[in-house]
Amino acid sequence: MSTAWWLACATAGFGVILVAGTTGAIRSDTSRETAVSQQVGGDVERAVRAMIRNGCGGCHEIPGVPGAHGSVGPSLSGVAERAYIAGRGGRTSTDAMMRWISRARDVDPKTAMPNTNLSPQEARDITAYLYART
Repeated sequence: MSTAWWLACATAGFGVILVAGTTGAIRSDTSRETAVSQQVGGDVERAVRAMIRNGCGGCHEIPGVPGAHGSVGPSLSGVAERAYIAGRGGRTSTDAMMRWISRARDVDPKTAMPNTNLSPQEARDITAYLYART
């Protein structure tokens, strides 16, 4: 068999592996989104619109949110893996995160983050988004 034939087989095999791996990653992300959305009662698709509408990206870098490249507050990448919210605002649980997102100054009066007064549903949506992306 020719070198070209072997090269074609190797390339095709690599393509199959690449597609299979990508499909698994997409399924994994979708499964996590579904699980977190069900846990907190949030919708990750609505969350992006809520974060844009409320200007969250003006202060925070938020992966997957167009224009969210702020540097005043911390990056929200991997927020669910952190031990504490804002370093002192309470353990990073979904309930604590929802409270922090809407009423940060009630949790920590000295925080620079304002009370956003998001609706409970918006807080659930944003929490689901952040936890699904971890």
